[in-house]
Formats: sequence, C-alpha cells, structure tokens
Amino acid sequence: MAWHPFRNLGLKFVALGLGTLIWLTVGSDDFIERSVRVPLVFRNVPASLKIAPDAPDSVEVYLRGRASQLAGDQGNVTVFIDLADGRAGSRLFHLRTDQVTTPFGVEVTQVFPSTVMLTLEKMGSVLVSVVPTIEGDPAEGFEVDSVTVEPAEVDVVGPESQLKLLRSAITETVMIDGVTTTVSQMVSVGVANSSLRLKDPRAARVTVVIVKKKD
Repeated sequence: MAWHPFRNLGLKFVALGLGTLIWLTVGSDDFIERSVRVPLVFRNVPASLKIAPDAPDSVEVYLRGRASQLAGDQGNVTVFIDLADGRAGSRLFHLRTDQVTTPFGVEVTQVFPSTVMLTLEKMGSVLVSVVPTIEGDPAEGFEVDSVTVEPAEVDVVGPESQLKLLRSAITETVMIDGVTTTVSQMVSVGVANSSLRLKDPRAARVTVVIVKKKD
C-alpha cells in the first residue's frame, strides 16, 4: 500500500496542536503541598453512647497534588474515625493518612494532630416534670387563678452526666398579656440543653385560668 504522508494533513495538525496544548498544561501544573483545615467525622457511633461536646470537630491535613487539584477550599476532604468498637470513657484515637478521604490523585502526607482524645458517655433517660412558660399579665382587674400543663411529665434522653443536671422540661411561651378569659394553647415541649432531647417529640396543652380579682 502506498504511503501518503500529506493525506489528512489538516487533521494531523489539529492533533499535534491538541497534544502540544495538553503537554503544556500538564507540564505547567506543578506538584505542590498545602495544609487545609477539614472536618473530623465520626462513623458508626453505638446507639448506647454519645460523644462528649468537647470533642474536636476539625483537624489539619497536609495534601500533595497538582496545583489545579489543590486550588479552592477542599470541601470534599474529610477525616473519619470509626467508633464501631467504642466504649464508655475517655480514649485516644490515632489519625492515619488512610482515614482521610481525598479526590483521586491527591496524596495525604500528614494529619495533625496525629492523636485526638474523645470521651464517650453512656446514654440514659429520665422522667422530668414539664414547667409551662407564661409571659405577661392579665388585664386590669383580672388575675391568674391556676396554671396546668398536660402531660405533666416527659421522658428525656441523653448522656447520663447531663441528665443528672436536668431539673425539668419547658414549654414554648404562652402569652397572657391583657387577657380577660382563660387561655388554653397547645405548645411544643423541649429542654434547654442541646445535648439532651425528648424521647418522643411532644406537644403539651397549657391552660391558664384567668379570673376577676376579688374586691
């Protein structure tokens, strides 16, 4: 078969140009190393345990890769700790480079700190009374005769150390400013401590009986 070096000459020039452009792009994309602050993620936390609030939420990671790969905030990089075998108490967890999720082609050279301490607390529950939150004063010549809430108690779950400090649950505010008749409202119930929660989301009926003042 005869060789025709000038056949499809235009396509050959295009291919050569693209190849040169790719070579220049890759060649100028140097490898660099940079450090980024990334989230610390906890996996497989046992249902019977809770991580103490003082646990670190981020660590420093040193990454190596092409400059184009390491541009930006690296929001897809995370460090994870598997707590499947966790037990109550304070423990040291080592952070290895293979615990870091990174984009393809990016290498992890170091995690700092290399060790973190976590305190895992046992979860428990306690039955506490519900205290209604009332705000305002009835109209002139009227007064509050009684306040009731139903249910009067709720189950709260959370770390045992925080449950020991809990005295009651509270309701959303019921306003009685300027009223002359009984007020009855369904309102949400909750606890001020963010590490605790109701076992089952509940609403309560708060009834404030308003009567005329006696002469």
